[in-house]
Amino acid sequence: MTQARAYTNIALIKYWGKSDITWNLPTSSSIGLTLDQLYTDTRVDLTDDLKQDLFILDGQLASNPRISKVLDFVRQQTGSHKYAKITSENHVPNSAGLASSASAFAAFALAASDSYGLPTDRPSLSRLARLGSGSASRSVYGGFSIWYQGYDHQSSFAQSILDPVDFGIRVIDVLTDKKTKKIPSSQGMQRAQSSPDYSNWLSQSKMQIREMIAAIKNKDIEKIGLIAERNAMGMHALNRSADKPFDYFAGETWAVINDIHRLYHAGIPAFATIDAGPNVKVITDSRSCQKVADQLKNFGEILIQKPGPGVVHV
Repeated sequence: MTQARAYTNIALIKYWGKSDITWNLPTSSSIGLTLDQLYTDTRVDLTDDLKQDLFILDGQLASNPRISKVLDFVRQQTGSHKYAKITSENHVPNSAGLASSASAFAAFALAASDSYGLPTDRPSLSRLARLGSGSASRSVYGGFSIWYQGYDHQSSFAQSILDPVDFGIRVIDVLTDKKTKKIPSSQGMQRAQSSPDYSNWLSQSKMQIREMIAAIKNKDIEKIGLIAERNAMGMHALNRSADKPFDYFAGETWAVINDIHRLYHAGIPAFATIDAGPNVKVITDSRSCQKVADQLKNFGEILIQKPGPGVVHV
């Protein structure tokens, strides 16, 4: 039995599209920041008497084809014929754009690798986690990390940029809506790739990757926030210009964004980024985070997060 814990990460430079569905390869590289509050604990037990894999999520028997996909790959690599009991406790609202799959599959990658005897170095764990959830490759690492686009299983992995984070960046989750999103991320990506602006967004993302790495190394929170906001708004614009347009934003999403812009124009470092869901994350600094949180508290539950650790045994 092995149990692991991994935390969610926020994508500062998003990936929004897949070049290979089987291997879960992205159409672009991405950069994320692992945070310290929302996490998943996952345990993997191998027993001889199981006739199939058993997945228990938050105390309930569940089914997830991506769990089976990862385990089939693990068994293929190791030659094992043992099935597994996977017990997962998710301390993240599911499918609400808060990266629940990132923490879940990062924890699962370590627990499964340990149980079946696969390598547990970080690049190997990031590859395995990627098979279940692309963003999980980044949750393997603490602090800032980059997930390389790659062209096959071996070349598409994540790597640390900065950990531990030695400057005062903070991320505030504004939880206006914890309900499951209507369009899953995988479906949203597929539809977004039909946008006539998609290739231009990919080109912009490549430039933003370089800019973001420089901003992180310079510990420049304002530049990190401005780049992340431009990237996120560009990503969501793709959804609205797709062949079958859709939008993750709700009315309160725009209201939160407008308040964030007012704060910034008043001289307070506050920048919006939004993953595949209606909830806004605010990039700010340690001196301003309480003031920003107080300004936005009427929109819903507020969660102030610091940079967090990579996947660990528990």
